[in-house]
Amino acid sequence: MSVYKRGKVFYMDFVINGERTFKTTGRCTKKEAKQVEAKERARVLSGATKEQKAAKVMLSDAIENVYTSKWSSNKDGYGSYKRAKMLLEQMGNVVLSSVGDHVVTDLVRKLESRGVSVATINRYLATLKTIMKHYRLQVDYIKLKKERNGRIRVLTRDEEQKVIELLQGAEQQGKRAYYTDAADMVEVLVGTGLRLSELLNLKYEDVSYTSNLISIWINKGDRPRSIPMTKRVRMILEQRQEVSKVKPFTISKAEMERAWQWCRAEMGLSGDKEFVLHALRHTCASRLLNAGIDIMVVKEWLGHSSVQITERYAHLNPVKLVQAVEVLEVPSSQHDCEDSA
Repeated sequence: MSVYKRGKVFYMDFVINGERTFKTTGRCTKKEAKQVEAKERARVLSGATKEQKAAKVMLSDAIENVYTSKWSSNKDGYGSYKRAKMLLEQMGNVVLSSVGDHVVTDLVRKLESRGVSVATINRYLATLKTIMKHYRLQVDYIKLKKERNGRIRVLTRDEEQKVIELLQGAEQQGKRAYYTDAADMVEVLVGTGLRLSELLNLKYEDVSYTSNLISIWINKGDRPRSIPMTKRVRMILEQRQEVSKVKPFTISKAEMERAWQWCRAEMGLSGDKEFVLHALRHTCASRLLNAGIDIMVVKEWLGHSSVQITERYAHLNPVKLVQAVEVLEVPSSQHDCEDSA
């Protein structure tokens, strides 16, 4: 029954073209309620479906709508919004439903002619897919380009120690006091695998000495997670809390980058393009895998969106290969039995 009484008023409940309409008629008599329901049915039937409405939406309006309803609440939402604006610049303010295979092909060619990397092109394509999906439009033809697995730079124990020693002694060479803070940050980054932004935003209210966990609620992938603290990481955070009660680190990203660049120069590694701060996260991941930690555990530790991302470090893990061959080894006692037979 499409009209029924609920309390003192009548409600309408019907489905047209897969879309359900359920709301009050605002009327207290069935006759009046049916009249309201009939008008609502006519309105729905004459109205366009979401797909039909999308056919008239301009790319510029679609970008603003997606930003308001989706990206504005994400940590990296503004980055997606900027990429969408770049798409608008490259594609023009086209009708969204007119975006097809040829439009995407032209977009990729334009980006490639500008020397844009494959990884960046894929980010733009992913942004376009998000916009199209929001309006229930086909996205099968928007295929990401295959990315080469680049070199994953990790720090050796000696390199890590050298960086820390340089930063700890930098003040004696006339460097600013925050270089010492940077030394602590390096140790925490290697010991936790946190992204730089996650550590800079970390507050002590999210550090539990009872459970020995650091909780990250807001991050790049919008995937909250908790990370156990090593004894060294815990000691650093406890010591720093005696000075700053709110956040362990108050230096800026620019200051941290400046301290790191100075270390690179001092170590003669200015030409090593992979010797960057993010390598500390790579280092944590590779050490976990090399110690035989299951790849799914490492995925959750780092907060990766998929295990495929974590698998980039798989080639750095010879331990599993050693463990695998041990399974195939025949015990010496069994050899003896076979010989005697």
